[in-house]
Amino acid sequence: MKRHRKWLSWFVVLAFVLSLLPMKGNVAEATRETQWCVSSTSDSTIYAGQNIPIGAVDFEFVAEGLKIVIDLNDGVTLADVPENIKIDFRLTSELLERGSPGAYEFKTKSLVDPTYLLIPYASLASYLGVDESVLKSDGFQFNVFLHLDTIVNGETETAYPGDPGTGNPWVRYVTLTVEDCTPPPPEFDYGVYTIGFWKNIFNYEKVSFEYGSIVYIQGIAYDVSTLEGQQALSALMTSSSKSMTEEKRLIMQLTATKINVLLNDPSLLSLELIYKDSGVSTGLTVGELLSGAEVALSNKNIDQMKYYQKLLDQFNNGYFVNTLHD
Repeated sequence: MKRHRKWLSWFVVLAFVLSLLPMKGNVAEATRETQWCVSSTSDSTIYAGQNIPIGAVDFEFVAEGLKIVIDLNDGVTLADVPENIKIDFRLTSELLERGSPGAYEFKTKSLVDPTYLLIPYASLASYLGVDESVLKSDGFQFNVFLHLDTIVNGETETAYPGDPGTGNPWVRYVTLTVEDCTPPPPEFDYGVYTIGFWKNIFNYEKVSFEYGSIVYIQGIAYDVSTLEGQQALSALMTSSSKSMTEEKRLIMQLTATKINVLLNDPSLLSLELIYKDSGVSTGLTVGELLSGAEVALSNKNIDQMKYYQKLLDQFNNGYFVNTLHD
């Protein structure tokens, strides 16, 4: 299901007429056809060197695919090197040797902790060389070889999760067994729009705000249902070369985001922000994103303002899973 406005443009005249009509903030569509699976293995200790426990990795099948959460202990970080996370997915019939991590099929870089990854079902099936239906069948097993470049006690260490393989403590892997695949709960996308959309007063006539009409920016209330409120919000999102500061940029993006939240179901606030392209999570929900931006404004911290301004801009452009920008 989508939560966003939608109009048709068959002919020029019809498009103009329809553009004058209010559109709902949420329009239902068909449920995605996928499966929600569970695994017999949920988490595993990560070891640096041969036997130094430095954290844990959690595996969870969600509606979109295999979610992997890498959570390191205090004082342990991922090394600031290219592709510091490498993963190889193998059938249980394949070799249990570590092999060359550089040849692993999935590679990415992260400097956040915990790190959230999402491997879509289609990609996972491709890595394993099986049909997606086989992957989702009860009892299907596969091994995960996860290589991490880490910093432990100031020293660079390679790390792997899982029990040691036979005859070699350096070979560690995790075996996942797929069980209990069932249809997932219904999903939906939240419609989001950029600063440019909300600066145009006419666009407010194209949507309907079903979950309230008041937006608070720096403690001041703005009513999006009134022309006066719309004009005031538009002014907040209008740039000026003389007054453009990091604070102004953050206020502009924050204003657009708060209007987007008002347009959608309140459940949007609990949405975890995971990038569509990489599957990496920011570790924040929409609600936490808004709170963090407010704190950055209050503290007038330039670095924080830049950080949240970038995330808000990405949110308003639909970069995250379950958000849709037309």
